[in-house]
Amino acid sequence: MPRSIAGFIIPLLISFSAGQTPLFSDYPEIIELNRKDILFKQLQDDLKLYFQSQSRPDPGRGPAFKIFQYHNKKEQNIFSLAARLNIPYDTIATLNGLDHSHTIKTGALIFVPNIPGIFVPLSPDSSFSEILYTIRTPRFEFGQEVLLRRTDGLKAMLFFQGERFHPLERAYFLEILFRLPLASGKLSSPFGRRTDPFTGHPEFHNGIDLAAPAGSEVLAARDGLVEQVGYHEVLGNYIILTHQGGFQTVYGHLDTIGVVLQQKVTSGMIIGSVGSTGRSTGPHLHFEIRRAGDVRDPVPLLPLGRKRN
Repeated sequence: MPRSIAGFIIPLLISFSAGQTPLFSDYPEIIELNRKDILFKQLQDDLKLYFQSQSRPDPGRGPAFKIFQYHNKKEQNIFSLAARLNIPYDTIATLNGLDHSHTIKTGALIFVPNIPGIFVPLSPDSSFSEILYTIRTPRFEFGQEVLLRRTDGLKAMLFFQGERFHPLERAYFLEILFRLPLASGKLSSPFGRRTDPFTGHPEFHNGIDLAAPAGSEVLAARDGLVEQVGYHEVLGNYIILTHQGGFQTVYGHLDTIGVVLQQKVTSGMIIGSVGSTGRSTGPHLHFEIRRAGDVRDPVPLLPLGRKRN
C-alpha cells in the first residue's frame, strides 16, 4: 500500500478500488516554461505550497503529488533546466533515470514532479541506481511508492520526499567520484579488450594504464582504507583501497608501497610510487575501480571522462 509522510500520500498513478486493474492516464504536458502556460503555473504554485508547508515548525498539508511531462525545447544541461523549473536537479535526475550530468537533448521527454525529493528504483539497473538503492535500503519504510509509466514499461520506485543527494551520490553524478591517482600521467592502455603485450593474444584489461616516470608519486583516488598490500606475479607491488559505497581501487606495478594494512587514507594522499614490477613493459600505473567485486571502466569516474555527453 502507498505510505503517507507528513500528510503526503503518493498514489501509484491514479487511485483505484481493490480488485480493479489500475488505469494509467497521460501525464499533463507542460508546453512552455513560463506562467502563461497554465500547467507550468500550477507546478510553480504547487512547489510554493510545498515549500511553505515545510517552513512551518509543524509541517502542514502540501499539494497532492503529481507528475507532469515536458519535451525539452533546446539542448541544455540538467542544472539550467532544473533552475527554470524551480526543482532540485537531483529530483529531475532520479525520476528520469539520469546517471550523470549529461546534456539533455532537444525533444527529450522529461518527467517533472510537483514535490522535490529522491526517487529510488526498486530494481536497480545501473551503478548509480545501485548506489541510490544501497544508501536508502535501511530507510525503505520511509519511502513512498510510485509507479512511473515510461515508453519502456512501468518503473517501480520509492520516493523520499524532500531529500537531496548524499555526498557519494552527488560525486558519482557529477563524475568526480575519484581523482586521478597521478599528478600527471598519460593514458597508455584503456579498459576492455586488448592484445596482451606479452602473448599477442586477446585479453580483457581490468583497468587502465597510466604511463609516468619511475618514482612518480601515486595518490589515493578517494578517502578510504587500505585493504590489501603485497606482491602479485602480474600486478607486481600493489595496493587495494576500499571506499564508501562498496567501491575498491587497485594500484599496480608500484616501485614502492607507502601504506600499511587497515591504514586510513585521504583523497590525494601519497600511497606509493610508480614502478615496473610484475608483468610490465615499462614504468606505469595500472589502476582499477571495482564495485561489489565487479570491475568498472575508470574513465567515466575520473576527470579524464568529464567531457562525455
